[in-house]
Amino acid sequence: MSKTNQDANRLPGYALASDFACSAAELEPITQFASEKTYDIVVVGAGTAGVPAVLTALEEGATVCCLQKESTPISQGNGSSGVILEDSTEIGVLRWIQGIRVRNNFRVNNKLFRFFAYHSGETVCWLDKLAEEVGYPAVQHSTATSIQYGDGERVALAGHQFGFKPEGNHQLICKLAKLAEARGAEFFYKTPGVQLVKENGRITGVIGKAEDGSYIKFNANTAVILATVDYSNNDSMVERYCGDIARFSRKQHGKTADGHLMAIAAGAHMVPPGHAKQAHDADAAGNGFAAIPLLALDANCNRFMNEQDISMPFWIDELRKLYNQPDPGIFYRFFDGNYQEYYPNAPAPEALQKYIPGAVDHPKDVFISRIGLHCCDTLDELADELGLDREKMKAAIARYNKLCASGRDPEFGKDAEWLKPIDTPPYWGIRQWVRVTCIDAGVEVDEHYQVVDENHKPIPGLFAVGTTGGDLCGNADWAMGAGVSSGHCFNAGRYATVYAITGDLAPSHPAHWSEVKHLYTDGIHDSTWSWQHK
Repeated sequence: MSKTNQDANRLPGYALASDFACSAAELEPITQFASEKTYDIVVVGAGTAGVPAVLTALEEGATVCCLQKESTPISQGNGSSGVILEDSTEIGVLRWIQGIRVRNNFRVNNKLFRFFAYHSGETVCWLDKLAEEVGYPAVQHSTATSIQYGDGERVALAGHQFGFKPEGNHQLICKLAKLAEARGAEFFYKTPGVQLVKENGRITGVIGKAEDGSYIKFNANTAVILATVDYSNNDSMVERYCGDIARFSRKQHGKTADGHLMAIAAGAHMVPPGHAKQAHDADAAGNGFAAIPLLALDANCNRFMNEQDISMPFWIDELRKLYNQPDPGIFYRFFDGNYQEYYPNAPAPEALQKYIPGAVDHPKDVFISRIGLHCCDTLDELADELGLDREKMKAAIARYNKLCASGRDPEFGKDAEWLKPIDTPPYWGIRQWVRVTCIDAGVEVDEHYQVVDENHKPIPGLFAVGTTGGDLCGNADWAMGAGVSSGHCFNAGRYATVYAITGDLAPSHPAHWSEVKHLYTDGIHDSTWSWQHK
């Protein structure tokens, strides 16, 4: 028997010793503590799900602390969304859920997605109110993704953007953590949770590891809530559960499955594959060209796919086959000075300037180190700026232009309507860099985000939220609507905590659409519902 098989048989929940080696979680029982503290709720992870859990626990009258591995709260993204039930119809909401299921090949956890759909609207309103309170209101409110169906059924969706890149949700979460401290919560930074405490079948606490290496026992009278994000930086688990991203760079760090493995050691198990991954590049040139079938070349100036009908969330499925370059996530896309004629829905040149390195002083809402759009008068200049071989790039474009002239694509079969030549200056090129943002797969949970054992029975006292808990989507690629990614983390943190404390899903201090509706007003209508007919 191989060492791998021995490990698989010896460790709980099909975990491997190498999983724990890549994580802060510890398997060997810890019995000696430098100190001991007791709260009603212990949250592990001060992020997009964890900080809302802390604030909600306070609202429900519980004592609460939060353990955080890093020295500060951490959050990604810059917004969230939710369903405003009072302006939706019952059938409209169900049709919207079905649309999400279709987009994700029906690999959506119906119970968890309904949990999101039926509670996220209140969470959006709650966040709007808190953001105003901490002096960090959303910079944009939108209802543009709302849908009115042909027979009058409708779903009302409200979304907000907190700040601009790179601040976004991170700044909001930092400010909300400060608010939670002011309201009585205790945060223990540089103190990862490393092991759960289980007594008579119930989770009664978590052991944290202080910066000096000593252990602190945090007792939880009511529940431990794990909000320790995903496993994308745990190489052992990535290779086993999501091997097609193993060669791609990661956007984040510290996501080492600490919560997953603590829960598994206490009787939990991972959700079955597939595990939905978020691997994209919305930074190089924004989203304006994400679904437009521009000519795409690899780092060696070879065309490698049919560019039509494949949008950003699915690029990685073609890129993973690029074995002839060190980082398969890097590729290049091209268009020319006629692009507005060819692609009427593409952004205007003035909207693209902030993505061109050096073109704008202090560009807003971009990661300066990640932008990768270039505009040049000649192809030679463009090749130099993109770092490509001049002759190879020009030869590839010349071949493509011949295909465009013929109206046929014998290489990949791209439809003639999308065969647009690159022959008119200025010449545009995007250096795309697809990297892994997140893997949306945690330990198995029930419809309230309570962790379950191998018999699918709830483990008393243990919840896992955000990307630590469940499989909101089990598709290979995350294809949720705008705002659902962060929105489901905010929402799960809030409502799992309500359930843990009250046994119900009714917050003691709910927020209401009527309190924030004015933020979504366009000055003419009561709200900006922009109904899209389907």
